[in-house]
Amino acid sequence: MMGNFSYKDNHLLYDENSDFELAIISDIGDREEQQDSFGYSIKSDSGLIVICDGMGGHQGGKFASSLAVQCYLNEYERYVDKFEPIAFFVETAKAVDKKIYDTRSVDGSKLNAGTTIAATIIDNKELFWLSVGDSRVYLKRNNEFIQVTFDQTYQLALNERLANGVISQEIYDREIINGAALISYLGVGNLNILDYNNTPFKLQKDDVILIMSDGLYKLVSDSEIKCLIDNFNNIQDMITALKTKAEHNAKNKINKDNITVSIIRIK
Repeated sequence: MMGNFSYKDNHLLYDENSDFELAIISDIGDREEQQDSFGYSIKSDSGLIVICDGMGGHQGGKFASSLAVQCYLNEYERYVDKFEPIAFFVETAKAVDKKIYDTRSVDGSKLNAGTTIAATIIDNKELFWLSVGDSRVYLKRNNEFIQVTFDQTYQLALNERLANGVISQEIYDREIINGAALISYLGVGNLNILDYNNTPFKLQKDDVILIMSDGLYKLVSDSEIKCLIDNFNNIQDMITALKTKAEHNAKNKINKDNITVSIIRIK
């Protein structure tokens, strides 16, 4: 079945197939506009889940994130007979990057919009993932909880330069204040930094996969996320608890960003 697509506020959704169950929640936070978008499409034993976090001026971020989600859903439906998850992820990312980069405003000026993406495909209990930017994919198996994607930020570049002796510790310490700046996103033009797995990851019963925009993990630590998942058996309860925890942790902060998170549990 073709799944849902949304950038609605405070949206909670549940679905399932023979191999996994899925819950997704979104929250506008303290922002004036919801620029996160999400979508999914599931079939009898497979599925695609996509979360995008838009960036740009008024309407720009929403346009970029919604375009990316829609393109991935449309292409997923077209790939039914000849499906190679890795090629699908990479080729679609580059096509979407170009579409966003080439988009112009009504006055003909460059839109200057972009979006991060974190997406997974589960096919016959094998996991494939893609990330561009700083939206994340996590995997929980038994007592292990790991981030399987890497954030494509200036900090990543600084870490590599320091490790390779290109910059000194002094320069690193001075520059790390800007470490959260993105160095890759859909819409950057000539996309060449992507994170994806080259070989399928075999999933097991009760494995839990989380996909999220940065609005969640910047408020709720990895240890808190793991604890909340451990404390609930129902994935809808898990995901609601994550949203509640983010709201609680945001009380002393100036702004709470848009939050979108998906939980997938393998049957």
